[in-house]
Amino acid sequence: MNTVSVLLDKAKDSLHAARLLAAEGLFDCAMSRSYFTMHYVAEAFLLTVKLDVNDPRDVIDAFGQRFAYPSELPPIFHRWLVEAEHLRNRADFETNLCLTPDVVAEQLDRARAFLNMACEELETATAPR
Repeated sequence: MNTVSVLLDKAKDSLHAARLLAAEGLFDCAMSRSYFTMHYVAEAFLLTVKLDVNDPRDVIDAFGQRFAYPSELPPIFHRWLVEAEHLRNRADFETNLCLTPDVVAEQLDRARAFLNMACEELETATAPR
């Protein structure tokens, strides 16, 4: 069963993997891991309000509805998640896509910012009681 701390750990691992993949020039794979960094963070936020969403597209929609649209969190994070999903889908399923190092670097920066924000915001949710 997923918990906030488990999802944040997965996000950290995914970001680490994305950096390694990007350093090796595997930009499509790095994009995928960068997206999943953000996805796990969004899923962790949803768990804090007792929303256990399994379908990846539903995670994005629920995160937007619950956190971005009411501006409980900066809406930019939802936009980044949507953009990362679009790039991830293209990277995974299009054979002629050539992601540049700059595009992937920007996505890695966004994923890191998303994760850092989550670690600050969710610190109390993962603290032992």
